[in-house]
Amino acid sequence: MTTMDVRGRIVRKVVLTLFTSLIAYSVTNLTAQPDIYAVMLGAFVGGVTLVVDFLVEFDNRLKAVEKGQMEVEDGLTHHGDSTNALVRDRFNAVERMVEEKFSKINEATALFGLVEASAVRTDLVTQLVRHSTQIDSSFPPIVYEFAQSEIERMTAFLKELGAGADVTYDGEDRDWLLGLARTARISIDATSLTTVDAGGARYTDGGLWWSDLGQRYLEAQRDAIRRNVAVRRVFIVDQPHLASDSSLRQVCARQEEIGIQVRILDPSTNPRLRKSSLFDFVLFDKEISYETTPASRIEGDSRPTIVNTRLVRRPGRVSDLIRQFEELWAAADEVI
Repeated sequence: MTTMDVRGRIVRKVVLTLFTSLIAYSVTNLTAQPDIYAVMLGAFVGGVTLVVDFLVEFDNRLKAVEKGQMEVEDGLTHHGDSTNALVRDRFNAVERMVEEKFSKINEATALFGLVEASAVRTDLVTQLVRHSTQIDSSFPPIVYEFAQSEIERMTAFLKELGAGADVTYDGEDRDWLLGLARTARISIDATSLTTVDAGGARYTDGGLWWSDLGQRYLEAQRDAIRRNVAVRRVFIVDQPHLASDSSLRQVCARQEEIGIQVRILDPSTNPRLRKSSLFDFVLFDKEISYETTPASRIEGDSRPTIVNTRLVRRPGRVSDLIRQFEELWAAADEVI
């Protein structure tokens, strides 16, 4: 159908509608009805005429399609097998394309339903997807591959965390520690071993609490205390010479100033304590444990190398750590 044909059809519809409306308006005026009724009746009759004309045209088009389909089927019957196969392949290709599109729509709808039903904020998930689509192959290869690897890492992290499995990071992580401290709502219960958090021979020789991570971690705990989060820390003196060290008292005083409850535990004076409970961990809201595994300290190192960091959500493990921390807290001494 050409552009002229389309315009002709539109003009015909407009003229027909106006003509019938004018006739209805004139007839109504002849019966001495108010003008408002004449206008309303004219508009109504014109609208009905337009709808009827549309339905008639739609029926004609439908019949034309059916006729065309019958002609195609007749053509397939009278032509050779090669023509039939070609047409059949085209029909199958169109059918596959439609099925694929609907499959993608169904999958997207199902995923969106899962997002809506989850406890995660929907706007954050949609932002993640939207921002991910901005990374394409036109970017420099290193940027594109790095973005891909970060998405894969985050996907694996969310999968393991959602399944309640342990999540392990090779080396020392800072984002988990700071993120959990910033989102804690109830409590932060932590142990601090001198072999892990102290530096050199004394606490003032370096170590966690004098590093950038340590400073940011303390600031996050300060903010948590302002949110009425109870923060407790047991300093476990696993190096005998540090039991009476003034630098340890200095670190404790700094933490008490921001509202952290601090105690010191000397295992040599508590032989009944289980050695298996003397390791570095942090319990956040008594729901998730942040644990580090240090490597052996080499002479001259300010801090040992952290082999890996682990997040634990298993209820049995978390319950054991809650009990262990309470035992350590009860056995520890207040800072004098």
